Amino acid sequence: MLVITLASRKGGVGKSSCARALAVQALIDGMRTGIIDADPQGTVLAWAKRREAKAPAVYGLDGTTLESRLAGLQNAGADLVVIDTPPSIHPVIGMAAQASDLVLVVTGPYPDDLSAIGSTVQIAKGQGRGGGIILNRTPSKAAALQLARGALAVFDLPICPNAIVQRVAHPYSSSEGMTAQEWEPGGSAAKEIEEVWRWTKALLGINAPAAEAAEAAS
Repeated sequence: MLVITLASRKGGVGKSSCARALAVQALIDGMRTGIIDADPQGTVLAWAKRREAKAPAVYGLDGTTLESRLAGLQNAGADLVVIDTPPSIHPVIGMAAQASDLVLVVTGPYPDDLSAIGSTVQIAKGQGRGGGIILNRTPSKAAALQLARGALAVFDLPICPNAIVQRVAHPYSSSEGMTAQEWEPGGSAAKEIEEVWRWTKALLGINAPAAEAAEAAS
């Protein structure tokens, strides 16, 4: 079973939205996926209550340890688990990072966003397996993204070449318990998520068909 943790010290950068989108994209890719909402705000849990589809499975901690929840999902046959963490420096983030094959730092493109990610990057790099940075809720203007990428280069972590632009497909789909690629298949938001997932798979070393790769990595 593969585990991805999404982390960000700063709130409002769309970390929970990314967690849902990547989990659903993995599902579309043929993987049995689950999400652990370790954020006390419960954004993903609230989304799951609006969702009609039964997958991906979404669980909170509810007094259960992260280790126990991960073991339960592995026993249930999950190929991939995405962990959504609190927007802070919380002990659960370190625990999630240690349990993960990959830690993805989610950030917006603006100076306030970028200045807040240093400690989260250190967590991602410190767990010793793999990490990367996703630019989310960005404008479509290339100049703003170029400046953000330049500022992020100092952290020496892979930066996803495809940013996720702030599009109405994300909040509208969320209100219906969906993700952008389900709400508007083939749309610009869906294509961006597909590219981010393709990059994520490369970081995870998934080159074989999804189910075979997940089994081999277990």
